[in-house]
Amino acid sequence: MLERKRMLRTSKRLGMIGLLMSTAAAAMAQQKQDVHTAFGAILRGDYDGGRTALAVLKQAGADDRVSHAEDWLSEYRSVVEQRDKLRQDTYDWMVEQGRKALDEGKVYVALRFANQARAYSNDQDTFPKQDWVIELKRRALEVAQEKMTEEKWSTAWAYYATAAAIDPKDKGVRDFRKAAARHARLDTLYDSDEDVQRRLEDVAPDLLLTALRRIDDNYYTEPDFLKMGQGALDSLLTLATTPKMFERFPGLGSPNMRESFVSLLREKRNGLDGTTRYTRRDLEKLFQDIARVNRETVELPTGLLVVEFTEGAMEQLDEFSSMVWPADVREFEKMLVGQFYGVGIQLGVDEDTKRLKVVTPLEASPALAAGVRPDDLIVRVDGETTKGWTTDQAVRNITGPEGTKVTLTMFRPSTGRYIDFPLTRSRIELTTTRGVHRIDGSQDKWDYMLDPQAGIAYIKLTGFNPNSQAELDLALRDADMQGMRGLILDLRNNPGGLLDIAISAVSTFLDHGEVVSTEGLRERTAMHRVTGGAKYPDLPLVVLVNDGSASASEILSGVLQDHDRAVVLGERTFGKGSVQRVMNLATRFGRDVDARLKLTTALYHIQPSGRTPHKANADAETWGIDPDWKVELMPKEMIKVIERQNQAYVIQNGTDEAEAKPEGEAVAADISSLRDDTPDDSDEEELMSESDLQWLRSDPYEAPDVDPQLETALLQMRVKLAGNLPWPRQIAQKSDTIRGG
Repeated sequence: MLERKRMLRTSKRLGMIGLLMSTAAAAMAQQKQDVHTAFGAILRGDYDGGRTALAVLKQAGADDRVSHAEDWLSEYRSVVEQRDKLRQDTYDWMVEQGRKALDEGKVYVALRFANQARAYSNDQDTFPKQDWVIELKRRALEVAQEKMTEEKWSTAWAYYATAAAIDPKDKGVRDFRKAAARHARLDTLYDSDEDVQRRLEDVAPDLLLTALRRIDDNYYTEPDFLKMGQGALDSLLTLATTPKMFERFPGLGSPNMRESFVSLLREKRNGLDGTTRYTRRDLEKLFQDIARVNRETVELPTGLLVVEFTEGAMEQLDEFSSMVWPADVREFEKMLVGQFYGVGIQLGVDEDTKRLKVVTPLEASPALAAGVRPDDLIVRVDGETTKGWTTDQAVRNITGPEGTKVTLTMFRPSTGRYIDFPLTRSRIELTTTRGVHRIDGSQDKWDYMLDPQAGIAYIKLTGFNPNSQAELDLALRDADMQGMRGLILDLRNNPGGLLDIAISAVSTFLDHGEVVSTEGLRERTAMHRVTGGAKYPDLPLVVLVNDGSASASEILSGVLQDHDRAVVLGERTFGKGSVQRVMNLATRFGRDVDARLKLTTALYHIQPSGRTPHKANADAETWGIDPDWKVELMPKEMIKVIERQNQAYVIQNGTDEAEAKPEGEAVAADISSLRDDTPDDSDEEELMSESDLQWLRSDPYEAPDVDPQLETALLQMRVKLAGNLPWPRQIAQKSDTIRGG
């Protein structure tokens, strides 16, 4: 009996323990579910719901993740509230100043204020319909037309361009802007006899004929040769009616000869109206007819006729197809391969002196090794003053064949010293990966950890050059060693590059699947896939994009989005969904000429959805990659972001502590003597006075030193990692800009 009672008591105790354990397990499971619910709400953008759920969990004694999440939400809410206030305050101020400038008759200043006000408006589509904006636009177009009549093309273009920015849907203003730009381009391109000689060197009709054949054989759709002919004639008419060209090319200076030439062009132009069938051979004959009349009248250089005819024709194809003339090949190759021969300096212009300055010496460059520093002013190149030089002139004089020498004379404002740097040109490779900041004491090592405690890494990819995949692999390896558990990949303002590098980048994060297909009228459809070997197939990803993310950036972000591998966050991308081939034009007629045709031969389609980011025309409604989270930056925020990124990129290259510093007045005198006061021989008028510029810069509302897109990505990644939640399609697709918190 006693044994039986003892057994019953033991059984009851065990039952109670089991019940307690079961209850505890159920409670733990419920708490885990509640944590997932709270964190899931945050990931979906339901911040209020997330806060409420976190508060309940905190009262129930949840773990530290809940407290951390409350802190993250609080920090983010502060950012959102600051942004909302900044937007409204800035908008109100810009509108007030724009109205004031309009009342004072400062039409261009009012345009600039209105353009900025639109950027801060909550409804940019209705902004141009406000009464004061309508009146401003009317007066601006009147002034622009007056400037066109006065042949002040650059001034007219500035009015049209700013008016078009205020009302982007006004096609008429866009057309006026294009016409003014054509005239202004000629004034700039053929500013001197030296410019003419350089631009036209090795240019002959065989380049045009070869280019037209390549276009006919390879363009991604049927080329509209009729539009190309109209564009070619419009371009030549612009050339023949731009007064500065009368001085540059004597034949145009003869009124009778000029009128004969212009009459022929107009006759040909009118003759194309109503034409229904027009082939490549018709376009070739058009050029031959114009060349014959040119010989009989104004006798323009044949190379000039070829360039302007071709430029006008190519403009009618698409914005990415173009000729690369012999004068431009060297610069084009630099951009294409991401390397060149020089001394390794990123150039800028000093705001105070208007002289060329060093933004930063580049990694592993002669300039870095010699001790060149950021903010050094380049005052002489091989003894020749740089006063009045453009950055293009500087590039032409500083770069050169490998192994050749150049001496740069710098003025260092921090010490007041002039320093000669004898440098030997070498191959410069532009790197395309960056981290949060450079590791102290290193010129090529980055700290990639944005949040070391949470294990969140940040890598910015600035292009898709031949070496970009190798650089990305190294950056990911270093980030992994630094504790990476999740990655924010920044593709903002990345213009793209090589298709195969984009596919390779996809294969880093996606193990299997279709990536992208290319399809053209005459190119065989090609499907690109990844088939295993991804090094980071499960790494949580947020990809940052904006309207400067194009081409290969759109492939990478779009494919990762299609395959549910990443959250894409930021703004709609640029809309370059086309593939260009670069074709050599030097072989058809046997001349040893270095020229290229960059031609759109296919559109690409992101897989598996089959969508293309291609923006068909300026009036298109859909294009690009729409982000999962749409977070738009205001202009002053974007400026702050770029400043932060540039500062992280700069290599300081030593300090001035050991150098004797001159008196402040002596340095000021030297800087004053360096100011570029070269008179402007242009007939164009100043659009704004110094006081007007100061007025535009007097915006009292400064953006905080915060990157709202990066902060949103950081919140998303922190919550995802802390909650160990599925990624990313738990997040609801958002069509409205996220401004609340």
